[in-house]
Formats: sequence, structure tokens, C-alpha cells
Amino acid sequence: MADSLPELSKAEWLIMKACWEKKNSTARDVYEAIGDQREWEYQTVKTMLDRLVDKGYLTLGKVGPISIFTPAIAKTKVVKNAIEGFVDTVLGDQLTPLLVHLAGSDRLSDTDIAMLKKLLEENK
Repeated sequence: MADSLPELSKAEWLIMKACWEKKNSTARDVYEAIGDQREWEYQTVKTMLDRLVDKGYLTLGKVGPISIFTPAIAKTKVVKNAIEGFVDTVLGDQLTPLLVHLAGSDRLSDTDIAMLKKLLEENK
């Protein structure tokens, strides 16, 4: 379960995002997917994939000599776990600072605002 998994580093999030997008990936697939975001050697990507297998985020399968990496945990569960960890650890289990920050941010789209309004109305 995602709750018992170790936190992901920024670099690991990048690798996982590529794996979630592709579903079943070779190291070469991931290397090519993140190539414009990081200047890593192929072996660095392969090492990180192997570490994510060891951490329980990916499973490793084989098709002949080729290693296939598949997400072991859904992205939604990992994101939820990361957010809950952040709220607990950084914000002392208080949501208000996060909501205030988001409300003042220019990152919220009109769709995001409408969704938040709907959620607030439903949870009154």
C-alpha cells in the first residue's frame, strides 16, 4: 500500500510520471521520455528504475532479455499519500495555510476554482 512506501525524491517523481504515462516501459522508453527535462545518462535512469522497484513503486517483468517496468501503485494513491504527508509534516495537519496559498495563487484555472467551490458546497 502507498502509505507504507518511502517518499519519492524529485528525480524519482520525474521517473514515475513517465512510467505512469506509458504504463509498461523499458529503461530506454523512460530515458527518452525524460530526455528533454534532465541530462542523465541512460545508466542513471536504469539505476533509478531499479531503485524504484526495490522501493515498491514499480514491478519488473521480462520479455526475453528486455526489462519491463510497470507501476505497482496507482498515481492517485501516491499523490494522495504525498499530499497527506506534506500536510501532516510541513503544515502540522492544518489545511488552512495550503488553501490560503492556493486561493492567492495564479495557478488555479477557472475549472479548478469551480471544482473547489463545488467541493466546499458539498462538504458544508
